Amino acid sequence: MAGHISFEDGWKILEQGIVKCSKILEGCPSGRPTVNEYMLNYDIAYRMAVQKDQYCQELYDGYKATLADCVRAMVLPSLMHKRDDCFLRELVKMWSNYCAMVRFICGFFSYLDRCFVPHKRLPSLEDAAATSFFSPVFSYFNNEISDVLLTLIRKERDGCNVDMDVLMSIMHGICRSEVKTTMKNAVIQDTYLYYTRKSYEWIVQYPLQDYLAKAQETVEKETERLIHYLCISKEESSDLSLKAVSAPLMQAYESYTKEKHIGGEVLLQTYKTVEEDLLDKCSRLTIEGGSYNSSLSHMEK
Repeated sequence: MAGHISFEDGWKILEQGIVKCSKILEGCPSGRPTVNEYMLNYDIAYRMAVQKDQYCQELYDGYKATLADCVRAMVLPSLMHKRDDCFLRELVKMWSNYCAMVRFICGFFSYLDRCFVPHKRLPSLEDAAATSFFSPVFSYFNNEISDVLLTLIRKERDGCNVDMDVLMSIMHGICRSEVKTTMKNAVIQDTYLYYTRKSYEWIVQYPLQDYLAKAQETVEKETERLIHYLCISKEESSDLSLKAVSAPLMQAYESYTKEKHIGGEVLLQTYKTVEEDLLDKCSRLTIEGGSYNSSLSHMEK
């Protein structure tokens, strides 16, 4: 194809290449493009992106939209009527197949990733592909996917055996997509509720000194856990841990000491058993607005 390539003519060829690759979603090796097919699609996309009347934005938008169409046509039906472990297994299989498919399709449009995407400050092709997968999945199966992932996180937190490769593959995919905020809010709220329940158990199970030491240890562990699951900075994770972990644990501590009329020298000696930095942060959270609603409102900002 010599000379100027219209978007309609060029996209017709690229779309055929994408449709063939979409067979990989079904686990068919025949979906892998040959070397000649790969180079043809790369050449068409490249020329459409660099010619005088270039179609970079149209190619980028078409790439995202076509991937989302593949997900709606092939992934969503495969997840329908599945629950719990069956839902998770199917989700993991389809996400794995999708990633294999995207590796080829990204190659067709790799010029966009090198030049157009950085210049326009757009999500990379892989990040856009993650959004094209998880946005439709969350639109149709928000409760199912949140429940199954939060259940796995709680099991891991409780020391149960969890396939971390499976969990992290899905979580990292979500964190590359535009639904990251939705999942992050779900994880933080579930963490808050988890430690609200734990606070009632621990406050009667442990002496106050041990309870505070456990609170400090838990905040540190959850900070690392949130970094791992949500792909966020340590600073952001530390802030979220104070609101989702310290707040409920220290609210229970405050309520318990007031209920039992524990104060004065006993309370002072108890406070001295943990670092002042943690207590200062916890006190600000619980005294200046550590109620359930206040904490969640801070988390959502």
